[in-house]
Amino acid sequence: MTTNNAMPLVTQRLRERNRQALEAMIAAEANADDYRTQVATSGLPALKRLAHVGLGDSHQPQYCRRVLLAVYNSAAWPLKLTSLRALDDDLRRAALAVIEWSAVSDRELHEYLPHGHQLMQRFAAIEQKEQ
Repeated sequence: MTTNNAMPLVTQRLRERNRQALEAMIAAEANADDYRTQVATSGLPALKRLAHVGLGDSHQPQYCRRVLLAVYNSAAWPLKLTSLRALDDDLRRAALAVIEWSAVSDRELHEYLPHGHQLMQRFAAIEQKEQ
């Protein structure tokens, strides 16, 4: 008799655990969506900032170009993480925001810039001359 009485309790506990697990999964998905939105919101201005600075000709633009090229094509343009130390604080934060955004974006980041592919090709040509 005890076994028969225990079965409804076990079933009830399993249903409750399943409900809790489902709620946790839904919450995690919502958090992930919020995170991606937050990263994209901060990433786009950071991308534009790095692209703008990358058009200059001092040492800061070189490092901005290298970050953008690494995001564009990391096989051809690997990023030396220690080079981030050469950037001013605001540019380093922008670089990290762009790198983080590139990890979660559903598009290539250069697609967010007007003529982004051509800009990356221009940056690559500049950097090839620097080597």
